[in-house]
Amino acid sequence: MAALAIVIVHVLLVTTAYSDDLASRMVIRLDVCVSIFFMLSAFLLYRPMIAHRAGGRPGPGVGDYARRRFFRIFPVYWFALTCLAIFPGLAGVFSEQWWAFYTLWFNYDPQAVAADCAGTNQLCGLPQTWTLATELTFYALLPLYAFAAARLVRSVGRRWLGAETLLIVGLIAASLLVNFLPGDLRHEPWVRFSFIGHFDWLGLGLLLAVLSVALERRERLPQPLLLLSRRPGVSYGLAFALYLVMVVSLPPTPFPLTPDLGNYLAMHLGHAAMAVLIMVPVVFGNPNRGRSRRFLGHPVMVWLGLVSYGVYLWHFSIAYAVGEGGANESFWPTLVFTLGLAIPLGAVSWYLVERPMMRFKYRRRKTRAPA
Repeated sequence: MAALAIVIVHVLLVTTAYSDDLASRMVIRLDVCVSIFFMLSAFLLYRPMIAHRAGGRPGPGVGDYARRRFFRIFPVYWFALTCLAIFPGLAGVFSEQWWAFYTLWFNYDPQAVAADCAGTNQLCGLPQTWTLATELTFYALLPLYAFAAARLVRSVGRRWLGAETLLIVGLIAASLLVNFLPGDLRHEPWVRFSFIGHFDWLGLGLLLAVLSVALERRERLPQPLLLLSRRPGVSYGLAFALYLVMVVSLPPTPFPLTPDLGNYLAMHLGHAAMAVLIMVPVVFGNPNRGRSRRFLGHPVMVWLGLVSYGVYLWHFSIAYAVGEGGANESFWPTLVFTLGLAIPLGAVSWYLVERPMMRFKYRRRKTRAPA
């Protein structure tokens, strides 16, 4: 769902439909899905690392974790990047700076590929992969954070929940404070395209994982979590109300492109609150009851989830070629064509590259034959 919402936002940005009307404002504020993506990623990666605190299985080793992240991210990225560089064409990918694109380094050092991308109507690599570059920095940070958190838990004993909560809140505050430092650091690539500039969203995902483990064996959740998890409509309704407030009160500009610091922070905090409200029923609710669970568990939604990474990789080049980068089509034809092509290509990526890579992502455990 988050991937499809981002497709809609990007289609608006590359067509003539982008304006200051209500429809554009409502579409642009779907960029909240970036915060959901980061938060969900942090939750899913960190929770297995700490499940043993509630009697669960031990977490993955650092080597297994690194291998899984590599085979999850890079093979299909290389496949889509190469195909799109051949047709419809991407600037710089086949130049002497090819390594910057295949390693995602072009996000951190745009000057390294500026000469190869200047004076062309083609996209410079895959621009949407700034979120992927941000995730990679978080992947590198997470084992170090998990090690530090484990040391903290051993030192404080039963008070670990409060101690780790304070640690995460402190890191979130530090991430937000970076935006106020002199020199306009939030525009620097090492801030914009790393965990440093987005740890408020990532940190809340870590906090949800911590709360999930800490409350695992309790018979009853705290009252606010109990209400939002048992009645997800309340949580989603509050998120939608906040979404409407942001649509009306904030400019129709995606948060990464917002020049005003006040609006940027308002978007960051508003998106954080919306993402938490959307995530709480999923994290703490009963996965076998309720309409939202049946919807999320429908085979079509599950299949779209499987192919969503491929859709994310393919869609922007398609939308750009149909929109302002080529045919100059309007919003609806561009959206229909983009989804109609990106979803099948995402499926091809899944069946041809992603699923076969699973054999390398998870090692088979050797078992002894019975005597």
